[in-house]
Amino acid sequence: MIKVHERLKRSFPLTVLGTPAVTGLVWVLGKAFAASNSYGYFFALAGFALIIILGAFSHIQARGFSEEEIIWHSRQRVFAGREPAPHGLELSRSWLLPFFRVRFRLQGVLRAGDTLLGYHSQSGRFKPGEDYTVPLSLRLPHCGSFHALLTLSVEDIFGLTRAPIGNPVSRLIPVLPGVFNRPVRYRIAERGSEEKSRVKESEVERYYMREYVPGDRFRDINWKASGRGDKLFTRISPVAQDESTTVTLWVRFYARELRPSPGLLALAEHQKSWVVTFLLRIKEEHPDFLFQVFLNREEYLLENDEDLEAFAANLGAMWFCSPAGDLPALPLEGRVYLFATSADETCDSVRQAFPRVDFSLYLSRIAERRERKQGTAEGFPLYTGYTGEDLPSFSLLLGTFRKLNTLQRRLVNTAEEAQLFPLIGKDGESSP
Repeated sequence: MIKVHERLKRSFPLTVLGTPAVTGLVWVLGKAFAASNSYGYFFALAGFALIIILGAFSHIQARGFSEEEIIWHSRQRVFAGREPAPHGLELSRSWLLPFFRVRFRLQGVLRAGDTLLGYHSQSGRFKPGEDYTVPLSLRLPHCGSFHALLTLSVEDIFGLTRAPIGNPVSRLIPVLPGVFNRPVRYRIAERGSEEKSRVKESEVERYYMREYVPGDRFRDINWKASGRGDKLFTRISPVAQDESTTVTLWVRFYARELRPSPGLLALAEHQKSWVVTFLLRIKEEHPDFLFQVFLNREEYLLENDEDLEAFAANLGAMWFCSPAGDLPALPLEGRVYLFATSADETCDSVRQAFPRVDFSLYLSRIAERRERKQGTAEGFPLYTGYTGEDLPSFSLLLGTFRKLNTLQRRLVNTAEEAQLFPLIGKDGESSP
Protein backbone atom coordinates (compact mmCIF):
# COMPACT_ATOMS: atom_id res chain seq x y z
CA MET A 1 0.00 0.00 0.00
CA ILE A 2 2.84 2.36 0.83
CA LYS A 3 4.60 1.61 -2.46
CA VAL A 4 1.39 2.34 -4.40
CA HIS A 5 1.00 5.63 -2.53
CA GLU A 6 4.60 6.62 -3.28
CA ARG A 7 4.22 5.69 -6.95
CA LEU A 8 1.07 7.78 -7.30
CA LYS A 9 2.75 10.66 -5.49
CA ARG A 10 5.76 10.59 -7.84
CA SER A 11 3.67 10.28 -11.00
CA PHE A 12 1.36 13.18 -10.08
CA PRO A 13 2.06 15.72 -12.85
CA LEU A 14 1.59 18.91 -10.80
CA THR A 15 4.01 20.52 -8.35
CA VAL A 16 3.28 22.37 -5.13
CA LEU A 17 2.73 25.53 -7.19
CA GLY A 18 0.95 23.81 -10.06
CA THR A 19 -1.77 22.26 -7.90
CA PRO A 20 -3.18 25.58 -6.54
CA ALA A 21 -2.74 27.11 -10.00
CA VAL A 22 -4.99 24.46 -11.57
CA THR A 23 -7.42 24.82 -8.67
CA GLY A 24 -7.58 28.57 -9.35
CA LEU A 25 -8.17 28.00 -13.05
CA VAL A 26 -11.06 25.65 -12.25
CA TRP A 27 -12.56 28.31 -9.98
CA VAL A 28 -12.17 30.99 -12.72
CA LEU A 29 -13.76 28.67 -15.28
CA GLY A 30 -16.70 28.03 -12.97
CA LYS A 31 -17.19 31.76 -12.37
CA ALA A 32 -16.96 32.46 -16.10
CA PHE A 33 -19.52 29.74 -16.86
CA ALA A 34 -21.94 31.12 -14.26
CA ALA A 35 -21.59 34.69 -15.52
CA SER A 36 -21.21 33.79 -19.21
CA ASN A 37 -17.96 35.77 -19.26
CA SER A 38 -15.98 35.13 -22.47
CA TYR A 39 -12.82 36.69 -21.02
CA GLY A 40 -12.96 34.26 -18.12
CA TYR A 41 -13.40 31.36 -20.57
CA PHE A 42 -10.36 32.50 -22.57
CA PHE A 43 -8.16 33.04 -19.51
CA ALA A 44 -9.02 29.66 -17.95
CA LEU A 45 -8.69 27.67 -21.18
CA ALA A 46 -5.39 29.38 -22.06
CA GLY A 47 -4.06 28.50 -18.62
CA PHE A 48 -5.16 24.88 -18.99
CA ALA A 49 -3.56 24.68 -22.43
CA LEU A 50 -0.25 26.05 -21.12
CA ILE A 51 -0.14 23.56 -18.24
CA ILE A 52 -1.04 20.65 -20.53
CA ILE A 53 1.69 21.61 -23.01
CA LEU A 54 4.30 22.04 -20.28
CA GLY A 55 3.30 18.73 -18.69
CA ALA A 56 3.46 16.90 -22.02
CA PHE A 57 6.94 18.20 -22.83
CA SER A 58 8.13 17.37 -19.30
CA HIS A 59 6.86 13.82 -19.68
CA ILE A 60 8.44 13.33 -23.10
CA GLN A 61 11.85 14.57 -21.95
CA ALA A 62 11.73 12.53 -18.73
CA ARG A 63 11.01 9.35 -20.71
CA GLY A 64 14.12 10.08 -22.78
CA PHE A 65 16.41 9.59 -19.76
CA SER A 66 17.56 6.10 -18.88
CA GLU A 67 18.70 4.96 -15.45
CA GLU A 68 22.17 4.18 -16.83
CA GLU A 69 22.64 7.89 -17.55
CA ILE A 70 22.26 8.86 -13.87
CA ILE A 71 25.59 8.82 -12.01
CA TRP A 72 25.54 9.53 -8.26
CA HIS A 73 29.02 10.13 -6.83
CA SER A 74 28.75 9.20 -3.14
CA ARG A 75 32.10 7.61 -2.28
CA GLN A 76 33.37 10.52 -0.21
CA ARG A 77 33.18 9.79 3.51
CA VAL A 78 30.66 11.71 5.61
CA PHE A 79 31.72 12.78 9.11
CA ALA A 80 29.08 13.80 11.64
CA GLY A 81 28.87 17.55 12.19
CA ARG A 82 31.91 18.29 10.05
CA GLU A 83 32.37 19.91 6.65
CA PRO A 84 29.94 18.68 3.97
CA ALA A 85 31.11 15.70 1.94
CA PRO A 86 31.56 16.69 -1.74
CA HIS A 87 29.12 14.28 -3.35
CA GLY A 88 27.89 14.96 -6.85
CA LEU A 89 25.26 14.13 -9.46
CA GLU A 90 25.99 13.69 -13.14
CA LEU A 91 23.74 13.09 -16.14
CA SER A 92 25.45 11.76 -19.25
CA ARG A 93 22.68 13.23 -21.38
CA SER A 94 23.09 17.00 -21.77
CA TRP A 95 20.16 17.96 -24.03
CA LEU A 96 17.06 19.62 -22.57
CA LEU A 97 14.58 22.17 -23.94
CA PRO A 98 15.24 25.82 -22.93
CA PHE A 99 12.26 26.20 -20.58
CA PHE A 100 12.90 23.03 -18.57
CA ARG A 101 15.21 21.96 -15.79
CA VAL A 102 16.04 18.77 -13.87
CA ARG A 103 15.11 18.75 -10.19
CA PHE A 104 16.81 16.45 -7.71
CA ARG A 105 15.58 15.62 -4.23
CA LEU A 106 17.75 13.81 -1.70
CA GLN A 107 15.92 12.73 1.41
CA GLY A 108 16.13 10.03 4.02
CA VAL A 109 16.25 9.11 7.69
CA LEU A 110 19.24 8.97 10.02
CA ARG A 111 19.35 5.99 12.36
CA ALA A 112 21.69 4.69 15.04
CA GLY A 113 20.88 1.02 15.26
CA ASP A 114 17.08 0.81 15.34
CA THR A 115 16.75 4.28 16.89
CA LEU A 116 15.51 7.09 14.66
CA LEU A 117 17.54 10.26 15.21
CA GLY A 118 16.22 12.58 12.52
CA TYR A 119 15.36 13.37 8.93
CA HIS A 120 17.29 15.02 6.11
CA SER A 121 16.01 16.53 2.87
CA GLN A 122 17.61 18.74 0.23
CA SER A 123 16.66 19.63 -3.32
CA GLY A 124 17.71 21.81 -6.23
CA ARG A 125 17.30 22.43 -9.94
CA PHE A 126 19.91 22.41 -12.68
CA LYS A 127 20.28 22.26 -16.44
CA PRO A 128 22.38 19.23 -17.43
CA GLY A 129 25.46 19.90 -19.51
CA GLU A 130 28.28 17.93 -20.99
CA ASP A 131 30.93 16.95 -18.41
CA TYR A 132 29.03 18.87 -15.73
CA THR A 133 28.68 17.46 -12.21
CA VAL A 134 26.06 18.99 -9.95
CA PRO A 135 27.41 19.59 -6.42
CA LEU A 136 25.45 17.50 -3.95
CA SER A 137 27.14 18.37 -0.67
CA LEU A 138 26.00 16.16 2.18
CA ARG A 139 26.29 17.19 5.81
CA LEU A 140 24.59 15.35 8.66
CA PRO A 141 24.58 16.43 12.32
CA HIS A 142 25.00 13.01 13.98
CA CYS A 143 26.74 9.75 13.18
CA GLY A 144 24.77 6.68 12.23
CA SER A 145 23.38 5.18 9.05
CA PHE A 146 21.72 7.51 6.55
CA HIS A 147 19.07 5.69 4.51
CA ALA A 148 19.12 7.96 1.46
CA LEU A 149 16.69 8.14 -1.46
CA LEU A 150 17.49 10.20 -4.57
CA THR A 151 14.68 11.13 -6.98
CA LEU A 152 14.93 13.10 -10.23
CA SER A 153 12.26 14.81 -12.30
CA VAL A 154 11.92 17.21 -15.23
CA GLU A 155 10.19 20.49 -14.37
CA ASP A 156 9.34 23.63 -16.29
CA ILE A 157 11.02 26.84 -15.21
CA PHE A 158 7.71 28.15 -13.82
CA GLY A 159 7.56 25.24 -11.38
CA LEU A 160 4.06 24.12 -12.43
CA THR A 161 4.50 20.64 -13.90
CA ARG A 162 6.87 17.73 -13.38
CA ALA A 163 7.59 14.23 -14.67
CA PRO A 164 9.69 11.61 -12.81
CA ILE A 165 12.95 10.32 -14.30
CA GLY A 166 13.40 6.58 -13.88
CA ASN A 167 13.13 4.93 -10.47
CA PRO A 168 14.40 6.38 -7.19
CA VAL A 169 17.98 5.47 -6.28
CA SER A 170 18.47 4.30 -2.69
CA ARG A 171 21.75 4.02 -0.81
CA LEU A 172 22.90 3.35 2.73
CA ILE A 173 25.52 5.98 3.59
CA PRO A 174 27.51 5.51 6.81
CA VAL A 175 28.04 8.70 8.81
CA LEU A 176 31.35 8.32 10.64
CA PRO A 177 32.16 9.85 14.04
CA GLY A 178 34.08 13.09 13.94
CA VAL A 179 37.69 13.22 15.15
CA PHE A 180 38.68 15.45 18.07
CA ASN A 181 41.53 17.86 17.44
CA ARG A 182 43.36 17.03 20.65
CA PRO A 183 45.91 14.48 21.92
CA VAL A 184 44.99 11.36 23.85
CA ARG A 185 46.62 9.96 26.98
CA TYR A 186 47.64 6.33 27.08
CA ARG A 187 50.37 4.10 28.50
CA ILE A 188 51.59 1.14 26.51
CA ALA A 189 54.69 -0.98 27.11
CA GLU A 190 55.71 -2.01 23.61
CA ARG A 191 57.02 -5.54 23.58
CA GLY A 192 60.23 -6.12 21.67
CA SER A 193 61.35 -2.48 21.85
CA GLU A 194 64.85 -3.39 23.01
CA GLU A 195 65.30 -5.91 20.22
CA LYS A 196 64.12 -3.35 17.64
CA SER A 197 66.78 -0.90 18.67
CA ARG A 198 69.47 -3.43 17.80
CA VAL A 199 68.25 -4.12 14.26
CA LYS A 200 69.93 -1.16 12.58
CA GLU A 201 72.93 -2.38 10.65
CA SER A 202 72.63 -3.62 7.07
CA GLU A 203 74.30 -6.97 7.89
CA VAL A 204 71.63 -7.74 10.49
CA GLU A 205 68.93 -6.45 8.15
CA ARG A 206 69.96 -8.92 5.43
CA TYR A 207 70.03 -11.72 7.95
CA TYR A 208 66.39 -11.04 8.84
CA MET A 209 65.05 -10.98 5.29
CA ARG A 210 63.75 -13.71 3.03
CA GLU A 211 62.02 -13.92 -0.33
CA TYR A 212 58.35 -12.98 -0.30
CA VAL A 213 55.84 -15.85 -0.25
CA PRO A 214 52.06 -15.55 -0.62
CA GLY A 215 50.47 -14.96 2.76
CA ASP A 216 53.12 -12.56 4.08
CA ARG A 217 51.77 -9.28 5.39
CA PHE A 218 51.93 -6.44 2.89
CA ARG A 219 53.43 -4.02 5.41
CA ASP A 220 56.38 -6.41 6.07
CA ILE A 221 57.72 -6.08 2.51
CA ASN A 222 61.14 -4.37 2.43
CA TRP A 223 60.68 -2.09 -0.56
CA LYS A 224 64.19 -0.68 -0.39
CA ALA A 225 65.80 -4.10 -0.68
CA SER A 226 63.22 -5.27 -3.22
CA GLY A 227 63.99 -2.29 -5.44
CA ARG A 228 67.55 -3.50 -5.97
CA GLY A 229 66.42 -6.62 -7.82
CA ASP A 230 63.44 -8.20 -9.50
CA LYS A 231 62.12 -10.02 -6.42
CA LEU A 232 60.17 -9.01 -3.34
CA PHE A 233 61.74 -9.54 0.07
CA THR A 234 59.93 -9.81 3.37
CA ARG A 235 61.40 -8.27 6.50
CA ILE A 236 61.52 -10.74 9.40
CA SER A 237 61.53 -9.01 12.77
CA PRO A 238 63.72 -10.39 15.59
CA VAL A 239 60.48 -10.51 17.57
CA ALA A 240 58.03 -13.12 16.33
CA GLN A 241 55.06 -11.71 14.45
CA ASP A 242 52.63 -13.20 16.92
CA GLU A 243 54.25 -11.01 19.60
CA SER A 244 53.37 -7.74 17.88
CA THR A 245 52.06 -5.13 20.28
CA THR A 246 48.29 -5.40 20.52
CA VAL A 247 46.22 -2.68 22.18
CA THR A 248 42.95 -3.94 23.67
CA LEU A 249 39.87 -1.74 23.95
CA TRP A 250 36.46 -2.49 25.41
CA VAL A 251 33.79 -0.04 24.23
CA ARG A 252 30.51 -0.33 26.11
CA PHE A 253 27.17 1.07 24.94
CA TYR A 254 24.82 -0.03 27.71
CA ALA A 255 22.00 1.91 29.38
CA ARG A 256 18.79 1.20 31.23
CA GLU A 257 16.83 3.96 29.47
CA LEU A 258 17.15 3.42 25.70
CA ARG A 259 14.82 6.16 24.45
CA PRO A 260 16.77 8.95 22.73
CA SER A 261 17.30 12.20 24.59
CA PRO A 262 19.80 15.06 24.22
CA GLY A 263 21.79 13.78 27.19
CA LEU A 264 22.01 10.21 25.91
CA LEU A 265 22.79 11.42 22.39
CA ALA A 266 25.60 13.65 23.69
CA LEU A 267 27.13 10.67 25.53
CA ALA A 268 26.91 8.45 22.46
CA GLU A 269 28.35 11.05 20.07
CA HIS A 270 31.21 11.96 22.39
CA GLN A 271 32.19 8.38 23.15
CA LYS A 272 32.20 7.41 19.46
CA SER A 273 34.45 10.33 18.55
CA TRP A 274 36.67 9.68 21.57
CA VAL A 275 37.24 6.04 20.58
CA VAL A 276 38.03 6.89 16.94
CA THR A 277 40.39 9.68 18.01
CA PHE A 278 42.12 7.32 20.45
CA LEU A 279 42.70 4.69 17.75
CA LEU A 280 43.91 7.18 15.13
CA ARG A 281 46.35 8.96 17.45
CA ILE A 282 47.99 5.70 18.55
CA LYS A 283 48.07 4.46 14.94
CA GLU A 284 49.82 7.67 13.84
CA GLU A 285 52.50 7.30 16.52
CA HIS A 286 52.83 3.50 16.25
CA PRO A 287 51.90 2.29 12.74
CA ASP A 288 52.83 -1.32 13.58
CA PHE A 289 50.44 -1.63 16.51
CA LEU A 290 47.39 -3.88 16.25
CA PHE A 291 44.07 -3.22 17.95
CA GLN A 292 41.76 -5.75 19.53
CA VAL A 293 38.47 -3.96 20.08
CA PHE A 294 35.43 -5.35 21.87
CA LEU A 295 32.31 -3.37 20.95
CA ASN A 296 29.84 -4.55 23.59
CA ARG A 297 30.17 -8.31 22.92
CA GLU A 298 31.47 -8.18 19.33
CA GLU A 299 35.21 -8.50 18.69
CA TYR A 300 37.20 -6.68 15.98
CA LEU A 301 40.85 -7.04 15.00
CA LEU A 302 42.14 -3.85 13.38
CA GLU A 303 45.38 -4.18 11.42
CA ASN A 304 45.22 -1.45 8.76
CA ASP A 305 43.39 1.70 7.70
CA GLU A 306 40.67 -0.29 5.94
CA ASP A 307 39.90 -2.13 9.18
CA LEU A 308 39.78 1.16 11.08
CA GLU A 309 37.36 2.73 8.61
CA ALA A 310 35.07 -0.32 8.63
CA PHE A 311 35.08 -0.33 12.43
CA ALA A 312 34.32 3.42 12.54
CA ALA A 313 31.27 2.82 10.33
CA ASN A 314 30.01 0.05 12.66
CA LEU A 315 30.74 2.21 15.70
CA GLY A 316 28.86 5.17 14.23
CA ALA A 317 25.78 3.02 13.65
CA MET A 318 25.70 1.87 17.31
CA TRP A 319 23.08 2.81 19.87
CA PHE A 320 22.68 1.82 23.49
CA CYS A 321 21.25 -1.55 24.43
CA SER A 322 20.27 -3.22 27.69
CA PRO A 323 23.11 -4.71 29.77
CA ALA A 324 24.03 -8.23 28.72
CA GLY A 325 24.52 -11.13 31.11
CA ASP A 326 27.51 -12.70 29.35
CA LEU A 327 30.85 -10.93 29.01
CA PRO A 328 33.23 -10.75 26.04
CA ALA A 329 36.36 -12.90 25.90
CA LEU A 330 38.75 -10.25 27.24
CA PRO A 331 42.40 -11.08 27.97
CA LEU A 332 42.75 -12.48 31.47
CA GLU A 333 45.57 -10.07 32.31
CA GLY A 334 47.29 -6.97 31.00
CA ARG A 335 45.92 -3.54 30.22
CA VAL A 336 42.50 -2.94 28.72
CA TYR A 337 41.28 0.52 27.73
CA LEU A 338 37.65 0.70 28.80
CA PHE A 339 35.35 3.32 27.23
CA ALA A 340 32.02 3.73 29.00
CA THR A 341 29.38 6.36 29.75
CA SER A 342 27.61 7.44 32.90
CA ALA A 343 24.47 5.71 31.59
CA ASP A 344 26.18 2.34 32.13
CA GLU A 345 25.06 1.10 35.55
CA THR A 346 26.97 -2.21 35.40
CA CYS A 347 30.42 -0.92 34.48
CA ASP A 348 31.80 -1.19 38.04
CA SER A 349 30.54 -4.72 38.58
CA VAL A 350 31.88 -6.14 35.33
CA ARG A 351 35.36 -4.83 36.10
CA GLN A 352 35.38 -7.01 39.19
CA ALA A 353 34.95 -10.07 36.96
CA PHE A 354 38.49 -9.52 35.61
CA PRO A 355 40.63 -9.09 38.77
CA ARG A 356 43.98 -9.44 36.97
CA VAL A 357 43.17 -6.95 34.21
CA ASP A 358 44.48 -3.40 34.58
CA PHE A 359 41.56 -1.28 33.32
CA SER A 360 42.10 2.29 32.13
CA LEU A 361 38.62 3.79 32.24
CA TYR A 362 37.69 6.64 29.89
CA LEU A 363 34.33 7.94 31.04
CA SER A 364 31.87 10.22 29.22
CA ARG A 365 29.59 11.75 31.84
CA ILE A 366 26.87 14.41 31.92
CA ALA A 367 28.12 17.26 34.08
CA GLU A 368 26.43 18.37 37.27
CA ARG A 369 25.09 21.90 37.62
CA ARG A 370 27.94 23.04 39.90
CA GLU A 371 30.51 21.71 37.40
CA ARG A 372 28.94 23.84 34.70
CA LYS A 373 29.15 26.91 36.92
CA GLN A 374 32.79 26.16 37.72
CA GLY A 375 33.61 26.01 34.02
CA THR A 376 35.06 22.50 34.15
CA ALA A 377 32.32 21.00 31.97
CA GLU A 378 32.44 20.87 28.18
CA GLY A 379 29.45 22.05 26.15
CA PHE A 380 28.46 19.51 23.53
CA PRO A 381 26.34 21.08 20.74
CA LEU A 382 23.44 19.05 19.37
CA TYR A 383 20.64 21.04 17.81
CA THR A 384 23.05 23.81 16.83
CA GLY A 385 24.35 21.38 14.21
CA TYR A 386 20.98 21.21 12.45
CA THR A 387 20.38 23.24 9.31
CA GLY A 388 17.20 23.95 7.40
CA GLU A 389 17.65 20.59 5.70
CA ASP A 390 17.55 18.58 8.95
CA LEU A 391 14.80 17.79 11.42
CA PRO A 392 15.20 15.85 14.69
CA SER A 393 12.91 12.91 15.35
CA PHE A 394 9.83 13.38 17.48
CA SER A 395 11.11 10.97 20.15
CA LEU A 396 14.35 12.96 20.41
CA LEU A 397 12.38 16.17 20.88
CA LEU A 398 10.33 14.54 23.65
CA GLY A 399 13.58 13.54 25.32
CA THR A 400 14.44 17.19 25.99
CA PHE A 401 12.00 17.11 28.92
CA ARG A 402 13.76 14.24 30.67
CA LYS A 403 16.00 14.99 33.63
CA LEU A 404 19.75 14.48 33.33
CA ASN A 405 20.43 13.33 36.94
CA THR A 406 20.44 9.64 35.91
CA LEU A 407 23.25 10.39 33.45
CA GLN A 408 25.52 12.12 36.00
CA ARG A 409 26.74 8.93 37.67
CA ARG A 410 30.40 8.95 38.73
CA LEU A 411 32.66 5.89 38.48
CA VAL A 412 35.76 5.15 40.51
CA ASN A 413 39.29 4.64 39.19
CA THR A 414 38.86 6.66 36.01
CA ALA A 415 41.92 7.40 33.88
CA GLU A 416 40.20 10.32 32.15
CA GLU A 417 36.74 11.83 32.41
CA ALA A 418 34.82 14.06 30.01
CA GLN A 419 32.16 16.18 31.71
CA LEU A 420 29.52 17.11 29.14
CA PHE A 421 26.32 19.07 28.99
CA PRO A 422 24.21 19.15 25.80
CA LEU A 423 23.69 22.50 24.13
CA ILE A 424 20.21 23.02 22.72
CA GLY A 425 19.23 25.77 20.30
CA LYS A 426 21.20 28.57 18.75
CA ASP A 427 21.25 30.55 22.00
CA GLY A 428 23.23 27.78 23.66
CA GLU A 429 20.79 27.12 26.47
CA SER A 430 21.47 23.83 28.22
CA SER A 431 18.80 21.29 28.95
CA PRO A 432 17.48 21.03 32.54
